[in-house]
Amino acid sequence: MTSEEKDADIMLDPQFIQESGEVYRNPTEVQMSQIVLPCHANHCGELSVGQLLKWMDSTACLSAERHAGCSCVTASVDDIHFEHTIGVGQVVNIIAKVNRAFTSSMEVGILVTCEDLYTDRQWKVCRAFATFVSRRTEAGKVQLKQVIPRTQMEQVEYSLAAERRRMRLIHAEIITDLLSSSTAQLGECQEYDDAVPAEKTRVESVELVLPPHANHQVSTFGGQIMAWMENVATIAARYAFLFLQELDL
Repeated sequence: MTSEEKDADIMLDPQFIQESGEVYRNPTEVQMSQIVLPCHANHCGELSVGQLLKWMDSTACLSAERHAGCSCVTASVDDIHFEHTIGVGQVVNIIAKVNRAFTSSMEVGILVTCEDLYTDRQWKVCRAFATFVSRRTEAGKVQLKQVIPRTQMEQVEYSLAAERRRMRLIHAEIITDLLSSSTAQLGECQEYDDAVPAEKTRVESVELVLPPHANHQVSTFGGQIMAWMENVATIAARYAFLFLQELDL
């Protein structure tokens, strides 16, 4: 077994046999598998990160709604580090499950692995934690039922979810303070030689929301918005790269 395969196995909960003899499965768990087609690829022939984000968001949303019993929306997604690219013809496997529920929000853990059908190899691509908020119903604000961790890994994630939530709140306060202080220092920007002017990388995109952009709630969802953001960011980064190449010439 390669180190990549071991890495993927570490993230998966071992089978838990209940007293009834049945294999336990987390009731909020949702699994999705997608084969990467050319229409999902970017200009490099690899799976577009935006497309992957859409799949991740859709899978996590279904997990959140399975637990909440009502429609949910994406509130935030923690930093994601993609460890590997995914090529056309490979299979993307996504597992999402609710780690912990709070009052009206919950943390959903997402694991993405890649599979090569011809070599039977699997490896971890990324792991992410998304926060979903339940929508109000006709009866008013939803009070989420608590998650009961059953396995050792679920207990670990349950405990860590509270700490991650605390860190998210602290991070939001820090960003607010930084934005406030940077606004007051706009006239003190330092100039650097061979720097890329910000205006050279500026990219704007206007998207008309069409039915293909909607989810099962018939509205534009977080994954689609992240896909649009990733596309614009990729173009901006490309502009910066081309500008630096011109400077070298």
